[in-house]
Amino acid sequence: MKKPIVVLGIGELGSVFSRAFLKNNYPVYPITRQTDISALANTIDPELILVYTAEADLQKALYRIPKQWKDRVVLMQNELLPRDWQAHNFTHPTIISVWFEKKKGMDSKVLISSPAFGAKAKILVESLALIDIPANIIANEDELLFELVLKNLYILTTNIAGLTLKTGANVENLRNHHLDLMRAVSSDILTLQSALTNKSFNKNKLEQGMMKAFEGDLAHQCMGRSAPGRLKRTLELAKTLNLSVPTLKDIADQNPNLIF
Repeated sequence: MKKPIVVLGIGELGSVFSRAFLKNNYPVYPITRQTDISALANTIDPELILVYTAEADLQKALYRIPKQWKDRVVLMQNELLPRDWQAHNFTHPTIISVWFEKKKGMDSKVLISSPAFGAKAKILVESLALIDIPANIIANEDELLFELVLKNLYILTTNIAGLTLKTGANVENLRNHHLDLMRAVSSDILTLQSALTNKSFNKNKLEQGMMKAFEGDLAHQCMGRSAPGRLKRTLELAKTLNLSVPTLKDIADQNPNLIF
């Protein structure tokens, strides 16, 4: 019998990973808000703990992880950057940038392969393969950071640009008919990502990566229900860092009742 896997956050994506782990013969222990994690930590010795929560709940969830599990943490959060986990003294956490979506009542939809890095990456890739979801292991932390910024750029650009488009607008429409808007939004997002990571990135390479993800699902809608919250968080971070993000500010000004 393989060591168990703990999943903190049994939402739609958490359920997909749980199914993959079960198919790979790992027992799965879910953690909910009612779970006594300290008691569980004294009962089992897991292979890893997979964490996935709503963006606003991430830090609270990370503080709940017991000391004895800090060497086996796996994160797959949206809007994730190293600053989000570095304060928690995890030992070489494994990170996966998830490029498939799972909504209630529908099967998983893959855009592109999901890159993973860290000690537990092999388990993630092998387990997801058993349920026909492609994932791949990347080589180093520099590649990981690029992949995280790329995913953030995709999510934030499409969601925030979607606030100015007609309801139901998709990424094909954004790419083909609103390219200037897309680039203006992504430029502001990249300004913020660079400031949050203290790194510079190849803008053309990131745009090429985003276009590749668009091709994975051209009908993917731009504005999800999280879009207003994403814009609000992004503007708050930019203000804290004293960054100029004029396009994001204009979009917020156009949607005052939706954003604030």
